[in-house]
Amino acid sequence: MLSYNNIRIQPWEIASHFNSGHHETFKNQYNIFDHSLERYIEQYSSLKIKRTIWGFNVRDFDTDKFNELIKDNIDRGQPVLMAFQYEDTDSTRQAHAIIAVGYDKEHIYLSDPSGAITEDLLQIKGRYVAVPVSWDEFNEKLVKNIKPSNMAFTIEILHDAPPTGPEGSIYITDHSNYGFSCLSFTNRNDPTDIGLLRFDGRNEKGYDIVKKHDISTQRALTSNDRMSVYYTISNPTSTQKEYTVISSVINRDTGETLEAFAHRTDIIINPYKNVPRGINYSNQLENVSPGEYTIKLTLKSENTETVDSITLDMNIY
Repeated sequence: MLSYNNIRIQPWEIASHFNSGHHETFKNQYNIFDHSLERYIEQYSSLKIKRTIWGFNVRDFDTDKFNELIKDNIDRGQPVLMAFQYEDTDSTRQAHAIIAVGYDKEHIYLSDPSGAITEDLLQIKGRYVAVPVSWDEFNEKLVKNIKPSNMAFTIEILHDAPPTGPEGSIYITDHSNYGFSCLSFTNRNDPTDIGLLRFDGRNEKGYDIVKKHDISTQRALTSNDRMSVYYTISNPTSTQKEYTVISSVINRDTGETLEAFAHRTDIIINPYKNVPRGINYSNQLENVSPGEYTIKLTLKSENTETVDSITLDMNIY
């Protein structure tokens, strides 16, 4: 939501402010008297937001009122964050936040990069950006279940929408608990020795490289590792886009870009679609001197303008 309004802040910066870790969230999210989240975002971005808790008093809850809030915000060009508590298909209690980015008569369009709701709960496979979900299913599986023991909340940005929205985005995800990460390091002499990316706001950088089989333990990167970088490109616009991804590794001491890691990927993405891509660097790290480096992924438009970028720092021993 902040990126859409041209405010650049990393998720782990917000997490660190609230001392939230990998499996944690804003701990007072359902406390109607706590306004620290609103104050933090308004102070950081100068955007005024409104957080509404639903289900605190069941007499105040109304499905139509909830849906109208979404429609009213989208009508003036602003996405809406919605956080729900629900039971998944295995009847396990879960909680997750998603973004409403559009609607029509039959559907609400949800962006959910992790797929926890759109894929796991609603069983819509292979789509994560602007996923069409019928209003009936959205209300039946999420909204109508809101009650004092199963509260939800929404966040609205009260400012008018920016004149132009994002032209695209590139992101990596942390799937360390599932045995796979979009940034991984494998010992070429011991394929069971794997390091995975793990986001954690309590870490000064916002993330760690951890052992695959013990994700609570950090793993140092060595020149004996093979590195794999996987990422996703999203086209949030209504037109087909041509993108270029430039990946590089930069020596932080000298500013030198290592030629062995330079890689360019050109891709065409249809409207409201996202496409995963990856790069395997089989033996490049063995030719790198120990030191401090930055992995950088840059997303460029067809006119070579920078649309988005990701940087992650790493130390090689």
